[in-house]
Amino acid sequence: MEPLVRISDIGLYLRCPRLVYFDALGNLPRKNDIHRLLLRSLMLSLCDKGDLEDQLRASLARLAQEVPLIYDVDPAGLQQALAELEGKIPEISQSLLPYSDRIFQNEVEVDLRSSRLGLSGRLDRVIPGPLPSLIRTGKAPEDGVWKRDRMMLAGYALLLGEKNGVKINRGLVEYPFSGAMRDVQIYEVDKVRVLRIRDRIRQIKNGRLPDKLADAPCGECEMKERCETKRSFASKFF
Repeated sequence: MEPLVRISDIGLYLRCPRLVYFDALGNLPRKNDIHRLLLRSLMLSLCDKGDLEDQLRASLARLAQEVPLIYDVDPAGLQQALAELEGKIPEISQSLLPYSDRIFQNEVEVDLRSSRLGLSGRLDRVIPGPLPSLIRTGKAPEDGVWKRDRMMLAGYALLLGEKNGVKINRGLVEYPFSGAMRDVQIYEVDKVRVLRIRDRIRQIKNGRLPDKLADAPCGECEMKERCETKRSFASKFF
């Protein structure tokens, strides 16, 4: 049986297919982005409908104590990230208010897997419906959601739908840094593309190095030097 493809690999593929190749070799460095780590943990900590600002501030204070005990972080960088998020709390709490009935009736970090779909992943949040919800720590686009987020959400909709015996065509993407919560319509074409990308990822994990995309974001890529030394022997995927 083919190994399951992680939804996170689909996100990595959409950033650049070659990153999937280097990750499969164990060459992709793992970095603890303290700002992203704090923001994600803050969103996952929500548990009741009390005063949102008070709840977020209490969670941030707790994280300030816990994070240095778990992760190897720069103290100055941690304090800077904490101060920035402290200033964002009013905006984050306002963005959550219209969704409070759903956000606080949820399961978080739900593990999903399906041999039938050949997919697996850990979904940030399952809200009543059931509907999948992703927490994204970057900035939101002006309208809608980023393509990578849409595809990952579609993958989770497939997994969650199979688990519950329903077809799921909606989801939510949370952009707390931008104070934005985006409802997303998930189309059949999105689900089809997820499965097509799954097959391409399997080929890459079997040793096929894809050609570098013409618009690949190479400038800040952590694998730039290693990537440029590799000779491509696979046909173009796009």
